[in-house]
Amino acid sequence: MIEWLIDLAYAISSGIIVGSFLLVVSVLALWHNFIGAHLKSHHDFRDTRSSRTTVLPENGSNWNISAESHYGPMTGATRVDRNPNIEEDQENNIEIDHTVTSEVTRPDSGDGSTEIHEPWPPYDDLYNKHQEMEENPFQDVLTAEDMKLVPDLAYYYRQYNIEIESFEVETDDGFIIDLWHLKHEDQQGSYMHPILMLHGLLQSSGSFASSGRKSLAYYLHQSGFDIWLGNNRCGLNPRWNKKIVGKNKRNRWDWGMDQMVQYDLKALVKYVLSRNKNEKLTLMAHSQGTTQGFMGLVNGELLYEDGFKLSEKIENFVALAPAVYPGPLLEEKAFVKFMAKGIDNPWIFGNKSFLPLMLFMKKITNGVIIIPFMSYVVFNYLFDWNDSLWDKPLRDRHFLFSPVYISVKLMQWWLSPCPSKISFKKGAGTLFPDSKTWFPVENGHPVAEPEGLHLNSPRQEPQDYPRFLLFIPRQDRLVDGERLIDHFISHESSSLYKIWYIDEYSHLDVLWAHDVIDRVGQPLANALRVPSRNKEAVKG
Repeated sequence: MIEWLIDLAYAISSGIIVGSFLLVVSVLALWHNFIGAHLKSHHDFRDTRSSRTTVLPENGSNWNISAESHYGPMTGATRVDRNPNIEEDQENNIEIDHTVTSEVTRPDSGDGSTEIHEPWPPYDDLYNKHQEMEENPFQDVLTAEDMKLVPDLAYYYRQYNIEIESFEVETDDGFIIDLWHLKHEDQQGSYMHPILMLHGLLQSSGSFASSGRKSLAYYLHQSGFDIWLGNNRCGLNPRWNKKIVGKNKRNRWDWGMDQMVQYDLKALVKYVLSRNKNEKLTLMAHSQGTTQGFMGLVNGELLYEDGFKLSEKIENFVALAPAVYPGPLLEEKAFVKFMAKGIDNPWIFGNKSFLPLMLFMKKITNGVIIIPFMSYVVFNYLFDWNDSLWDKPLRDRHFLFSPVYISVKLMQWWLSPCPSKISFKKGAGTLFPDSKTWFPVENGHPVAEPEGLHLNSPRQEPQDYPRFLLFIPRQDRLVDGERLIDHFISHESSSLYKIWYIDEYSHLDVLWAHDVIDRVGQPLANALRVPSRNKEAVKG
């Protein structure tokens, strides 16, 4: 009874404080988007600064691509013949994409003029070449989309003659999580290489598929891969096994990042492999999903106590906007700083689900009224993300599948300033030590002399680890992608990874940019390490 009264007091107090603050933020966000937008010379409020970390190659020569020197030439790099807007450093396995399609992100020539670089090859030409376009009677993919807002991926994918199967997967600690599968009509999934997609914070894996025919999920499905969309606990619909979790409501929300790595990721990987009947899969993740992947691969020796080895289950790890190190935005934005200061106080944020008022509003509106629009407006205001590179008619559809239920304890893992806790904001360097080798290879290309190894024991060949494909948006200040680049080029074998550093992209553009198939989908599909038994199913 006492515990119930305490929880009720926390809920009332946090509801008043957070509700008031969200109201203020909403008003400021609306002002920012509808009034402030007309008081400036342009309408793209993208923060064009990168993180404060300067990217330096191993030999110490400056590539001149730091935050202070945009679009400069790379020392020792060569232009890629097929695209004059891409520079490549073959020694460090990095491509830098200078393509500019937004007027506001054009490089300044120094005399006040700007020059726009058209994407090469033109996006429409590339897309028209793909097989799925041959089956599409519409020349314009976007106009063929149903713009009705329906919070159900299956509704849209039935129009593409793709059935989405839904599975409920139970974790070892009793949580029931959603897994969605894009079926193939002409081939069984067991003949295809499986790709498990894992979403970011406050999102579901609907984010990989919400662009319809222009989404990464659809493109890779049509390219001959077996696509699975995995979701973390508690997601869009919180469920649990009461026999395991118990009747205590606090237990339902007593979880954070460690549990999502230990149980959710493990359960999803094992289930996909059991259905697909392949030995390994490709893990493709965005933001928080990349954190789970890297934690399981780098610190798995500590997290998995039952002998499960994530690295032995993954063929490729595709990391979109990887969240390994925090970016400067966490120290710059007032709302984020407010959350960080109050996240450990149950009187401010409660002790169960995070921002339940927001989820309550979504539930009573069925997620199609107000929420998609306001989600975009608030995210734009808080994080400088916008739809400058998105297909505008699809914008609200993207937010049909977010936000989702998460725990306050998970947000504490991300933001807590408490010195006794390991959080993303304060403890990333402990979880992912910059100067230690995470994936030691005895017969790989030599790397800079590290301080030592982290947790993984040396393996003989690069193939003994997953192949790492990293897509780093330069204009992403929520996470520090440049610091991760520095780690890989200085302390990991270049035979393990390939990095794409995209000047124009921000944190969500790697999912929803109008040309994401050209700049993310096609490069990753071509770079995936696919077992020979699956190659016949992959369409070139």
